Amino acid sequence: MRRRLLSAALGFVAFGPAAFALTFTGNATVDFSSVSYAQVLDAANDVGLAFNAPPGTVSGWDVASVLFHLDLTAGELNVGLEYFGIAGDADGDGGEGTTSLWLAANDGLDLPGLAESESICVAFDFDQNGIYDLVAGVGENDGVYRVSVYTGSQSRPYRAFGPLLPAQMGPWFYAGTLAAPDVEFTLTNITPLLTLVGNTTCFNFRAFSGSFDDDGIGEDNVIGTVCLTDDGNVEAVQPAGVDLLSAFPNPFNPGTTLALDLSQTGPARVEVYNLKGERVATLADGIFEAGRHELAFNGAGLSSGVYLARLSTERGEQTSRLLLTK
Repeated sequence: MRRRLLSAALGFVAFGPAAFALTFTGNATVDFSSVSYAQVLDAANDVGLAFNAPPGTVSGWDVASVLFHLDLTAGELNVGLEYFGIAGDADGDGGEGTTSLWLAANDGLDLPGLAESESICVAFDFDQNGIYDLVAGVGENDGVYRVSVYTGSQSRPYRAFGPLLPAQMGPWFYAGTLAAPDVEFTLTNITPLLTLVGNTTCFNFRAFSGSFDDDGIGEDNVIGTVCLTDDGNVEAVQPAGVDLLSAFPNPFNPGTTLALDLSQTGPARVEVYNLKGERVATLADGIFEAGRHELAFNGAGLSSGVYLARLSTERGEQTSRLLLTK
């Protein structure tokens, strides 16, 4: 039984019982119920289909949720992608790799085993500087699972697999069947990549699922920020489609730029606090249009150390950690 932790803008959160060994079977919802986890839900039917797709078709690119479980003792981050259908079953006919008649009539393909341009992957921005650090999953062309340095476009993780990172290459599960409809993987030796405050870490992520060989069936992107503690308690989750705040460079000296990504037009306030809870700057306070806004922060008159940038909107709050080094 999963139960809600937070409400309103942060309501897409659940957690399970006390943590113990996590075993992958390809059913992420069942597997992660054995451990403490955070879950970011995504909307159903947000993947476009061709005009002649049968009514009620559920594409296997449609992500239902992304799940996270942190184990600092083992140095592992477990990730699950739960699907409304069968992962990789582009046309939703119940058989991954079998092309239905309506898709074939459009010269589309449902390829087996994440072949050709089919891709399922997750990118991670562990230091929350607005630039993804690594990407895990299957990119384009060969259907091979890998963990790599993230290179290339920030919006196209399936084409951003750079040099391999064998140290982070944990187990991966993908079958694309009714019995195992989801994707699960483990990042190993992860602790050096995390920005930890005590036993808590926050990071941005972008989960991608889609193909270019399936007659334009829409891709799914789940973008958000999650904070996890090693004991499994979920501190906060910023769901996909709400608001994001990141800084680059970070660490910085003496100035940095905060990128404010708003999902809709409305009031927004960005303030910077020291660890005593004292406000040291107000960078924005007004009505902003949806989209990206860049705010300059100069710490020339401040002492070295950790500061917290807080974004407040009608949809909730988000806090990003800043490190000023002099």
